[in-house]
Amino acid sequence: MARLPFPIAGPTYTNRSLPVSSQMTRGFYLEGNTQGNESIVLMPFPGLKLFSAGGINGSRGLPRLNDRLYSIAGNTLYSVDRLGNQTSIGMIEGSDRCGYAEDQVGNLVITTGEGRPYAYDGSTLTQGSDADLPNASTVTYINRRVVYDGSGGDIAFADLSDPLSVNSSNVIIAESKPDDMKAVIAFKQQMYGFGAKSIQPMYNSGTGNPPYSFILNATQEIGLDAVHSISSNRNFIYYLGSDLNVYQLAGLDSRPIGNPAIGQAISKYSLTSDAYGVCFTIDSMDFYLLSFPTGGETWLFNEQTGLWTSLAYGNDGDQHLISDYQFIYGKHLVSDRRNGNIYELDFDTYTDNGDTIHRRRDTVSISGATFGQPGAEVFMDTLGLVIEPGASLVTDKSAIIMEFSDDNGRSWSQEMWEYIGQQGDYEIILEWHQLGSFKNRMFRFTMSDAIKWTLISGYVDVELSNG
Repeated sequence: MARLPFPIAGPTYTNRSLPVSSQMTRGFYLEGNTQGNESIVLMPFPGLKLFSAGGINGSRGLPRLNDRLYSIAGNTLYSVDRLGNQTSIGMIEGSDRCGYAEDQVGNLVITTGEGRPYAYDGSTLTQGSDADLPNASTVTYINRRVVYDGSGGDIAFADLSDPLSVNSSNVIIAESKPDDMKAVIAFKQQMYGFGAKSIQPMYNSGTGNPPYSFILNATQEIGLDAVHSISSNRNFIYYLGSDLNVYQLAGLDSRPIGNPAIGQAISKYSLTSDAYGVCFTIDSMDFYLLSFPTGGETWLFNEQTGLWTSLAYGNDGDQHLISDYQFIYGKHLVSDRRNGNIYELDFDTYTDNGDTIHRRRDTVSISGATFGQPGAEVFMDTLGLVIEPGASLVTDKSAIIMEFSDDNGRSWSQEMWEYIGQQGDYEIILEWHQLGSFKNRMFRFTMSDAIKWTLISGYVDVELSNG
């Protein structure tokens, strides 16, 4: 009987053809571990700790201005202080997700996609009335100018002195494609106009009205599907393309970062244009969260590992609660898609505001080929799992539920529970025994106790037979 490593860690990758791959990783992210014994481990995604209780209306955005947090929930703009107290400021029309940007003179500019933009200067909320001011969905800021997406192929540059005033001479048309301009974003001193069919980079030419020009021969032959899927961090712009692939963009190059399994999942959603993306950085790791309100799924990309996992709320794999993100007041704060609550992303919180987090790992299929003997029958005596529950609230009822499938996830065995027992802050090993023989098998591990779950490694005691 040989003891061999068992591949516990892996991404979410459920292929159309289940024998190719039917992996699932939910409620975890994959962390590269070049300094440790394991090259990659499954780390629990942080829980949601209540920071500020809001009303019943869902979040439309979580902007900031002059180092103060604001929340757009329902039809109201709120100011949120460092103690979490919310103060109503004024009304914001519409119901869709908002865009927002801060300018150089202390204005918070808000777009709704349904009417003209708003500006809040710290004391007064004003809606624009300029005839040349577009009913923009997005807004960005670059070199002392507020910029909006406009109707048709227009990109509108606001006046230097007033974010709600646009001179008609400062409206330019993206002419390389007969395209509908859907979004604008500034990134590393470069402007991008995202159309339905193309992406057109721009630069500050220093001449003309406005002093911006499209970069020659730089138009990208891919458009934008979901306006609010655009988000950026210190390294990249992320977005959902018109071909329903997920892209990273830096400079003049977009590259797809999805995989066939994610593409197949997205293609099945009845609506994708309402997807939204959020970038955030925790523990020096850069993440891009892409959530589909209609599809009901949330995907999480770890830039450092280049791998995707899934997040969910509840046991049925519904869309995660995160709607928007800001790092402010020394905290990683997120808004709730359902209401006006704001939470802190907290590694020492093991629920989503008191609700159970259901974490799951469906492993890659293993067979004789996994152990160097393709076609061999595998006799498995023991499956071991090395975990670290930490100093969290472990009880003698805390358990991992294991099931296995010999048909690539189409059906599953009965549940087999292994209890942790009351342990301290160190690694422990759970084992399942007398697991029989198979040609091909995958395993499912389910965890729902409100404790820290770090899945470090696995091993198996097996014999292989070609007879």
